[in-house]
Amino acid sequence: MIETGTTTYTGEFEITGWDAEPYTEPGSTGELSRVRAEKVFEGEISGTSTAELLMAGNDIGAGYVASEQFVGTVGDRTGSMTVQHWGVAEGAEAASSGHIIPGSGTGGLRNISGKAVYSQDPDGQHRLELRVSFAEE
Repeated sequence: MIETGTTTYTGEFEITGWDAEPYTEPGSTGELSRVRAEKVFEGEISGTSTAELLMAGNDIGAGYVASEQFVGTVGDRTGSMTVQHWGVAEGAEAASSGHIIPGSGTGGLRNISGKAVYSQDPDGQHRLELRVSFAEE
């Protein structure tokens, strides 16, 4: 397979569903939860997603790992893909990123690969930046 160039796409998203289920583990020093989240995307990335997250948090910081199934359009290509991402926050500082699972793309997103960067503006607006390429068969 030959990879074409990398292209960056951006979109804003709204979290439209958040179903958290707390759980405990011996020795944990904060809150642990499993979360099912739903999102709606607009912009160069448009569509919907469902994510399963494992979250941990306390008074100082928080972190999560997630598998997210996206269905929609990236640029002018329509299909679905799975993104694995993670994040850590300490006070006002936060970092979150991930990758598209190789081979997870369908339809027009078949052969997609790349990186996902999630962020939130100070005003609360969530954003996703995808840096992707498509392998040619």
